[in-house]
Amino acid sequence: MEFLGIGYQELLLILVLLLVVVGPERLPQMAYQIGRAVRQMQLYARAVRDEFRDEIDYLDEQYRTMRGEIELAQRTLREEQAKLNEGLAEVDATLRAAEAEAGSALAAPPLPEAAAPGEPAAAPGPGGATSPPLVF
Repeated sequence: MEFLGIGYQELLLILVLLLVVVGPERLPQMAYQIGRAVRQMQLYARAVRDEFRDEIDYLDEQYRTMRGEIELAQRTLREEQAKLNEGLAEVDATLRAAEAEAGSALAAPPLPEAAAPGEPAAAPGPGGATSPPLVF
């Protein structure tokens, strides 16, 4: 088993050197200080991890909220676009019908004007077209 790339032999060598350098009287106190430091670092690491988790959860919640709002806006825009397309189709159909009616009205021969009672009917002019009466 290795810890940070250090095997049993290296760990035993480090402990013996530590015993020689620190001494047997201060070794338990030093082990206690190292244990406290490790626990404190674990607490800090846990606090940082929890803080990051809280922030990520908050960002995820904001993302879901924004995505829901965007989807709602897209759905609304699609519905409005469909309504506008229907209205445009109705207006287009009405314009085409009016255009066809105007085209047929212009293509039809003119009706002869009815003469008022007591007036002679207008005689057709050159080319068979009726001309309005001359008034002086």
